[in-house]
Amino acid sequence: MIKLKKHKVIIILISLFLLSEFSCENFEEDYNMTHYKNPIKIGVVGDVSVLREQVENMFFGAKLAGEEINNHGGLIIKGNESEIELIFKNSAGDPAEGIIVTNELIYEGVNIIIGPTFSSVAIEMAELCIKNNVLMMTYSATTPELSLLEDNDLIWRTCPSDYTFGVISAKYGFDSLQVRRAAILYRNDRYGQGLADIIEDNFIEFGGQVINSVSFPGDIIDLATYDFSHELNILMSEEIDIIYIIAFNSEIAVLSNKIYNNSFYQHFENKPYIFVNDGIIPEELIVNGNPELLETVIGITSTNEGNVNYSTYKANYIERFGFPPATYSEHAYDAIYCLAYAMLKANSAASEDIINFLREVSGTEQFETEARTDQIIINVDEFEYGKRLITGGESINYEGASGPINFDYFGDPVPKIVIWGIENNESVEISYYGK
Repeated sequence: MIKLKKHKVIIILISLFLLSEFSCENFEEDYNMTHYKNPIKIGVVGDVSVLREQVENMFFGAKLAGEEINNHGGLIIKGNESEIELIFKNSAGDPAEGIIVTNELIYEGVNIIIGPTFSSVAIEMAELCIKNNVLMMTYSATTPELSLLEDNDLIWRTCPSDYTFGVISAKYGFDSLQVRRAAILYRNDRYGQGLADIIEDNFIEFGGQVINSVSFPGDIIDLATYDFSHELNILMSEEIDIIYIIAFNSEIAVLSNKIYNNSFYQHFENKPYIFVNDGIIPEELIVNGNPELLETVIGITSTNEGNVNYSTYKANYIERFGFPPATYSEHAYDAIYCLAYAMLKANSAASEDIINFLREVSGTEQFETEARTDQIIINVDEFEYGKRLITGGESINYEGASGPINFDYFGDPVPKIVIWGIENNESVEISYYGK
């Protein structure tokens, strides 16, 4: 038995206390202790209270980008060297809290915000940002409503809109899987309702039928103990070919087990496909989902594991933090880089100047959707090279960790979409849409 002297025990206890104090509940304190040279402040907002581990990963993606930029000399704005300072805030999955933290950032002089995580928070935050001339770029709020705001070109995102995901999900089911009778199970929130409507409308337009569309509460604390019998009995009350599930990654494994164990599902002679939304990590289903239905699962994502830039990002992320990145962390990473390159091009950190160059540095002409061919490709973790080219008057096209970005008229990316499945307990890429 090892004996510790009393003072060593006290030191260890104090250390553990400090670690707990600087956990993600107080994320901003942990990451704002560094002194930055002529700091350019960027707010990073995420719904930590709801999806703590995943949102922390998104924050780490942004942090990695900021560190890479600062470690390579930072930004040169009007002849002065500046570093990026990230200020982290928890919007707690609550629009009211999103408003509070946005006002806090504005009060601190921040005019650029990336986030929030959830669509349910994004609209209210966006409206406040527009009112205060703040540039907002979300990394995972996919609601199509953001694209339709009268935003003075201030609202952007590095993740695709749910409209893109919804149309392709419906099209792949109808065309490639040849299914005709669908059911939809969705979270009862802005995100779930919006994506469910898009899938249903398009599936019907293609010629299919949506037999049932059923919601489940989005505020369930313990999904595993929740009785899904009512929802699932309605969902599968008739023969169906496919179930579209719209849920968070933290919910999908439980849902797969609930569906498999439902008597209506067991009575189906031909088991329906399970089509899951973007943000679902195949490994979550492989490790924790019901093994009996894994080979019926089809998923959609905008992150291509075969993309060299994603591989570079993933390796750098693991080296820096010691564990692999979660979905959407690469989009947070790309948001920081897109903003940094646009600042360099604009020679300004003012939001009204940055927005004039975000499309150009991502590969498209201003307010055009066609990709340019006269630009020099800049890959992940090539900031020094990109900065040198921009300073020399060259035009660049940043190819991100999430893939090609190519911002469109609405400030949404035009991505490459990947359809994946599970074979022999491994995820495989099946089909592709887009560039």
